[in-house]
Amino acid sequence: MSMRSKNPAGKVKKMLLAATAALLIAPLAPSISEKSALAAATTVYINGRVAQGEVLVRNGLTYLTLTDLKAFGDYSFRYNKTWRTITITGGENGERFVLTLGSRDAKRNGQNITLEAAPLSYENKTMVPVRVAADLFGAELEWDQNGSRVLLTKEAESNGTTNTPSRPSRPPVSPPGPSGPSVPKPPSAPSI
Repeated sequence: MSMRSKNPAGKVKKMLLAATAALLIAPLAPSISEKSALAAATTVYINGRVAQGEVLVRNGLTYLTLTDLKAFGDYSFRYNKTWRTITITGGENGERFVLTLGSRDAKRNGQNITLEAAPLSYENKTMVPVRVAADLFGAELEWDQNGSRVLLTKEAESNGTTNTPSRPSRPPVSPPGPSGPSVPKPPSAPSI
C-alpha cells in the first residue's frame, strides 16, 4: 500500500513557488559571494602591522576604521552625531581635518578640500577610504595585487624614521659591561 498526498495540486504549487524563488535568487548569489570573498581577502597593513578594525571593500574602494588611523601619529578623533562630522586633530603640525559622512567635501586647517571618496558609517563604525587616509595623513599607499594587501606607511613624526619593520625584530641585546666571570684567553702561538 502506498501513501499518496491528499492534495497533489497544493504540492505542485509549492514546488513551482520554490523553483521560481530559486530562479530569482540564483543570479544574485555569485555577486554576493564575490563581494564577501573580496572583502575577506583584502588585508590592510599600517606601518607593517595588520589593521585591527574591520576592513570593508565597497564599490572597488577599501575602507578602514578611524581607530586604525591612530597608528599614524598623535591624533585625536571626535564624532558629532548631529552634523555627522568627524574632526581629526593633532600630528606634528597640529593639523585639523573635518570630514562629513557621505560627503567628499572636507576641510583641512579651515581650507575647503575635496576628498577622492566619502567616509561612511558601517555597523556603527566610521570608515575612511585608505586612499583618503593616505592623503590626509601623508602616508605612502601601496597595493599588492598578488597578495590582496593594502600597505600604508608613514614616517614617524618624532625622528623621521619609518615605523615599518624592515625585517623581523631581533632579541634584546645585553647591555655592555661584565656579564660574569671573565675567562682568560689561551696564549697565542709564537710567530716564526
